[in-house]
Amino acid sequence: MNGYGIGNFQSWQSPSQGGMVSLGLTPSFQNGVSLSNPSTWQQLKYTHLSISYYGLESNLKEMNVKNGFSTLQSGQLIIPIKQSSALGIGIHPYTYQQVALLDTIYPDMLAFGDTLDLMRGYYQAGGIIALDLSVALALFEGNQIGATFQLLFGSTRQHEKLLLNQVPITETSRMSYSGLNIEFFINRSFSKNLDMYLQMGIPVDPVDVVYTDFYPFDDTNKNTYHDYTYGLLNPGYDFPHPQDTPNAKQVRIKNIYQPASLAIGLSRLLSERFQLSLEMKTSKDFANYPIDLPMILNHRINIKQVASIGCIWLPNNLSVLISDKFTIRSGLNFKKYIMDGWDSVQKVKIQNVDPITEFGGAIGFGYKFKAVGNQVDISYYYGIRHHPSTLRHDFGDERVQQLQVGISLADLWFVKRRQR
Repeated sequence: MNGYGIGNFQSWQSPSQGGMVSLGLTPSFQNGVSLSNPSTWQQLKYTHLSISYYGLESNLKEMNVKNGFSTLQSGQLIIPIKQSSALGIGIHPYTYQQVALLDTIYPDMLAFGDTLDLMRGYYQAGGIIALDLSVALALFEGNQIGATFQLLFGSTRQHEKLLLNQVPITETSRMSYSGLNIEFFINRSFSKNLDMYLQMGIPVDPVDVVYTDFYPFDDTNKNTYHDYTYGLLNPGYDFPHPQDTPNAKQVRIKNIYQPASLAIGLSRLLSERFQLSLEMKTSKDFANYPIDLPMILNHRINIKQVASIGCIWLPNNLSVLISDKFTIRSGLNFKKYIMDGWDSVQKVKIQNVDPITEFGGAIGFGYKFKAVGNQVDISYYYGIRHHPSTLRHDFGDERVQQLQVGISLADLWFVKRRQR
């Protein structure tokens, strides 16, 4: 998934959200509160600083390929003001673009009467980061609104290697991204136990990329950088000398990603401590297929559709029993990724590609401590992702596992201290 278009999109920003496989609209953090929905933040009594970590492992059984990585999932600060408004700032990955491919189909080559060992590889790392600036406001009883300005930035670095007799001939490039989105949120309470949530996302400044292509070189010292450093483990200098190469070629590619989204969610308290939620979301990239953007798989995700159902057992804030301070979450979701592509040989757009589908479930736990409501959360997700066989490669079914761990620390702000 990391190799399609601008990469694999982050699904959840916190383990409380991931434990219910929530889309971020319905409450998953505390009673009536979602960390990803600003229109619910007015119900927080304390300022919250939340940090979470994320690990992923995927397994393509038919190809006997396993991959995984871990990274910081999000950092967020939410400041409620007199339970009538709130401010927030957060940072989190927007897309992941880690890719590693090896081609060993032709392991050797005969040239000038000599047999040369041959191996090709493609490596990519990085992604797009989102900086969220959010504001929330209570209009009147039972109606709250919120908005998030999402500043997108980040970069990826690509390495294309031809390993010739154990000497890597390397060509590197870099892509730097920039863009701006805005999301609007509405929370409407029909009764004490029934709430509806709406979200709409629109692009303000579509994502642009600055593509920089560097001159190829023999990476004799095998440190992946074009330098003139002599390595003791790999004796020799890179060729040609960095000062003897032409300047890197740089070009700006505009409007490579223009997302719009619409989502709806419903939550109902079936008892004082048990909540059931239902969410649906569709998002579409309205940008034309970026034929000038280098993509290793020649496809992008054009439309994404998600539906999820989740439940949460809330803690009892009035109880002193340790067992009543636990939160239990669970949920199921279904995702559908509709793609398009570009045939670089025929110079035509590829349409009607069979979609990628994913079905999965999650379970999560939380524990509240201290009077202000500090909270530790953990969640685990397991999903099966089916890749269509109509693509260039038949990936088959992919098993995806995700583990998320987070902590939220609370404090009381904007209160006058008693004078002594």
